[in-house]
Amino acid sequence: MCQIIPEILWRGLIINTTNGLSDILRRKISLYSGFDPTSYSLHIGNLISIILSIHFKNYGHQVFFLLGTSTSLIGDPSGKKGERSLMKKQDIFLYYRKIRKQLFKFSKTFKIPILQNNWNNKLKFLDFSRNIGKCFSIHSMLNKDSVKTRRLSLSFTEFTYQLLQAYDFYYLYNKKQCVLQIGGSDQWGNITCGIELIKKKQKTQVHGLTHTLLTKADGTKFGKTENGSNIWLDPNLTSPYEFYQFWMNISDVQAKKLIKIFTFYNKRSISKIINLHNSAPFLRILQSKIAKATTILVHSKKTFTDIYNINQILFNPKIKNLNTSLRKKDLLLFKKYLPCKKIILNSTTFNFKILDLLILDNFICKSKTEVLRKIKFNSLLLNMKTFFSDYVLTKKDLIYNHFLLIKKGKKNFYILYFQY
Repeated sequence: MCQIIPEILWRGLIINTTNGLSDILRRKISLYSGFDPTSYSLHIGNLISIILSIHFKNYGHQVFFLLGTSTSLIGDPSGKKGERSLMKKQDIFLYYRKIRKQLFKFSKTFKIPILQNNWNNKLKFLDFSRNIGKCFSIHSMLNKDSVKTRRLSLSFTEFTYQLLQAYDFYYLYNKKQCVLQIGGSDQWGNITCGIELIKKKQKTQVHGLTHTLLTKADGTKFGKTENGSNIWLDPNLTSPYEFYQFWMNISDVQAKKLIKIFTFYNKRSISKIINLHNSAPFLRILQSKIAKATTILVHSKKTFTDIYNINQILFNPKIKNLNTSLRKKDLLLFKKYLPCKKIILNSTTFNFKILDLLILDNFICKSKTEVLRKIKFNSLLLNMKTFFSDYVLTKKDLIYNHFLLIKKGKKNFYILYFQY
């Protein structure tokens, strides 16, 4: 079997591995990657674990996705500065159903089974303390990074999280023959707990591998929109258009790193793409390749095609008159993928002061002051045309009698849909 380690190493995916991992990967093994359902959706940081799992699957290994409903009841302290609030059981199981649905797309495409760690629900405290807790010293548990940084504020509940994740590894070793756990670099302490438990209980060596976290060059968190929200995989939280545009707007430096992580192009292809990009950076070839690959992977090929067609229209400098240039099906695509607000008209009279319309429900702008400032600098366009602050909207401004397109800044578009 071909070695996967050199492949994921040049992609920049490996942060930590246990000694001897390369040796066991010469044969087919079973491994898993865990996801705790602690929010409505996975985000692009989680996508790295999914992509790494797919690499292992493509190299012939048996891969499992593990959804940690029971570990979510405790809460992972890794990467947290303060005490994590305990989640309600009903919320966790709601998140479980949503995230399982997201993982199912990858599960179905790449034949990766999804497991749920409900085996922890059957554990009894005294038995767990005797059989599992006995295998760990307080000294080793205190030396985990997730504990050291919060030694004075960490609750007993969060302190036990590493034992529960260790038990997951132990259980999957016994039931599914998993000899490798993969996860983000902040999970190294939890993963090594599982390795230690299996070594003591089963007298055998298993392994761990952690991948890079999604960060900027300065080490701060990367993967948020302009308004500070995460880039989610759920299309209801981050629209496919916003998802695509996120990748189109990353820097060249980021793109040269992330094309190795978020696409499956081989080394030779990526080298060609980078050289092509360098010859004409303004075409954003790197960004477009990443945007295409991730949008197809997370959403679908059709969704990518729709969004690509939208961009070809919105960023076409030759289009001057939308009323004559757009087809109705183009407007329907806009309505489907762009932020869209429906305005129901209860009167046959149609006239709106543009200033009032742009601050309606804070959908486009937050205040009249913001609107006036952006109009002054031509940062707001009505159907791709400039306008004055006292402009009054009439029916003749509507495209196909229903649509109004607002451009805000260089790349933000909104649809107002008037329903009679």
